[in-house]
Amino acid sequence: MKQILFCAKISAASVLLFFSGTLTFALGEDILTFGGAEGWGQFKLRDGITELEQLAPYKALALNSAANDFDESVDMSVSFDEMNTFSDSTGHYILEVPETVYSAGTSKARFGGGAAVFSGALTATAYKNQADAGDVIIRARGNEALFSKGRNIGDFSIEFWLYPLSMENGEEPLNWTAAAIGGAYQIQNLSCSVSKNRMEWNFENFFFEPASLSNGNNTAARSVPVHLSSSTPVIPKRWSHHILRFESKTGLLEYLINGVLEDVRYTTASGSENGSVFLPLVGERGEFALGRRFNGMIDNVRVYSRFVENPEARRYPRGGWTQSDPIDLGAQNSSVIRIDAAGGAYNTLKGGIRNKKDAQDPFNFPGGAQMRFFIRASVSKYEWSDDQWRTFIPGNVISAVKGRYIELAVQFYPGGDFETTPYLEEISVVSVRESPPAPPSALRVLPKDGAVELSWKQSKDENAAGYLVYYGSASGNYLGDEASPAPSPIDVGKQNSISIDNLKNGVLYYFSISAYDKSGQIGDYSREVSARPLRMIE
Repeated sequence: MKQILFCAKISAASVLLFFSGTLTFALGEDILTFGGAEGWGQFKLRDGITELEQLAPYKALALNSAANDFDESVDMSVSFDEMNTFSDSTGHYILEVPETVYSAGTSKARFGGGAAVFSGALTATAYKNQADAGDVIIRARGNEALFSKGRNIGDFSIEFWLYPLSMENGEEPLNWTAAAIGGAYQIQNLSCSVSKNRMEWNFENFFFEPASLSNGNNTAARSVPVHLSSSTPVIPKRWSHHILRFESKTGLLEYLINGVLEDVRYTTASGSENGSVFLPLVGERGEFALGRRFNGMIDNVRVYSRFVENPEARRYPRGGWTQSDPIDLGAQNSSVIRIDAAGGAYNTLKGGIRNKKDAQDPFNFPGGAQMRFFIRASVSKYEWSDDQWRTFIPGNVISAVKGRYIELAVQFYPGGDFETTPYLEEISVVSVRESPPAPPSALRVLPKDGAVELSWKQSKDENAAGYLVYYGSASGNYLGDEASPAPSPIDVGKQNSISIDNLKNGVLYYFSISAYDKSGQIGDYSREVSARPLRMIE
């Protein structure tokens, strides 16, 4: 083949693969690498997939553990994923973050790209025992916030993840205070604190009897104190899920840890299910404080304007997928012969899993985490059909995948514990272009007056789309000169003969022909023939 119309980019990292076995690249193979040092720009279409650092030398694709913010009942959502500043993604609240609080990385966070790290006891000492020196303060931005001044709160839920280092008495992962209920000065308080390795919730002047507020006599406002505590201890140095939820119709107040009901109360005068329900009313100057005197990490703090019946405690979703943009293989009849990939699995508690592969499927990991790979091909990057998708196993030979363009898709599935995500470090496409057509045979030349006639038999290869006629006045030199009136080569399409006119009589010309295919690949020269145009003497 004399002309290469496409040059593939070959990454040295493509041979350092963990699951494809020994790699042997045949001469003429094209290798396109994505991920690794090349980045994942080709894989823009994603659902439930993110790029993670710290799992590999370069960013890897993995399941996205970030919580879903599309729930319309979410009133506050603080993910702590930002590395420099924290914010409420709903825009309802403003955060004040001290310099002593920072974000942990992806590998330590429970969800998403980070978690807030608190050093409450150390901070209090540094600030001469000021209890709020290390707090993250959260205030309502406007009236849209559920915990804004004067709001009558109906159903609500408060959710967060906790990673305590020691569980010391008096630590308060979450606290809310306000004042001036209905004009009568009272201190409101909602707190979640640690006591004897258990969690306690206390409500003071938070749940009020509606009838006592309706007559305008604020001094007669009646509230009911509420106390809940967990029945099981919270284990230090382990993530646990906490949710407090309230149903305004019945006054039901529940506290769950890791989906297990720990305590139940009713916000009635009697504390039982029967009776008039006392409801939450928000006073003035209300603010949340996160991490007061707390040592450890807090992640994914959320407030809902509903009673959350089925809290989501799983780290990873049930699955995710990514799909590449069209990948140009460089020739119309390119064939994919193999796709290699590198990756592994990561568990929040157990760390990484690499080089532990199933003999039949190298991306089926212990514990159930799995990646499945798909490919489809097309002659046009604008024409695709979903029924063209077919599965493949990285490292195995692929057959009958031909075309100028391909698209790849990868499905990601978590482990059975929903704590493990597979991750993809790199993927390489190994392809070959169809060999260019053989040259035509039986080339013949007939000299004439100032011209020659050439004829030949067509190429034996069916992929021949046309022929190029080369000529010049020196053997093997077909670039054209002053004795060659027409540019060389001449594209004659699929015809099997040509007459070249306006040649100089007496000059010896040399001719050769090659075939080309639809993708533009040009084959070798045919045998060379020569002829000298002569003027016929009458």
